[in-house]
Amino acid sequence: MPSPVFHQPPYLYVLFGTACLLALREAVARRLWRSDTDTPIERGSFGVLWTATTIGTVVAIGVPFTGIGAIGAPVLAFWLGIAVMFAGFLVRLAAMLALGEQFSHEIAIKDEHAIVETGPYRWVRHPSYTGAVLTYLGIGIVTGNWLSVVAALGGALLGFGHRVTVEERALRKTLDEYERYVERTPYRLVPGVW
Repeated sequence: MPSPVFHQPPYLYVLFGTACLLALREAVARRLWRSDTDTPIERGSFGVLWTATTIGTVVAIGVPFTGIGAIGAPVLAFWLGIAVMFAGFLVRLAAMLALGEQFSHEIAIKDEHAIVETGPYRWVRHPSYTGAVLTYLGIGIVTGNWLSVVAALGGALLGFGHRVTVEERALRKTLDEYERYVERTPYRLVPGVW
């Protein structure tokens, strides 16, 4: 059985370069917006998020090597997946920039924390997670395998769904104005859906 397209040059190099760009964005965000002024609220949800997304990604990458669930146009699927990954990259970046110094990789409250309703926060309450979920969807599509799409997206939805639930509970307890923001912006991740 031939190796999946995403595992062959030059596609492998494009995928690796895209993954490096995504990792660089996160590293720069950690460096720019340090957590010096964070008051951590909760830590356990990161473990659930990391576990769910890692399992989903590992399964998504591994399944194509079995030959089960292949999409009929693997090159088209690869480029569509890269496009979806970049769309996720841009959505998450826009959310990070809208939050600015309030952005954190932890569930935390910053000194003088305020609700942000600009940029993508006008449409959904957790657009940085929307961008991340799109990126995982792109990973599934890149593989050219339907089962991989289900695994990558399923892992992301489980992990980020849990994270959103925990984060919203914490924000409601900590910020009085958060409930009014929820009323104005009813969707968590996808406008008109959820």
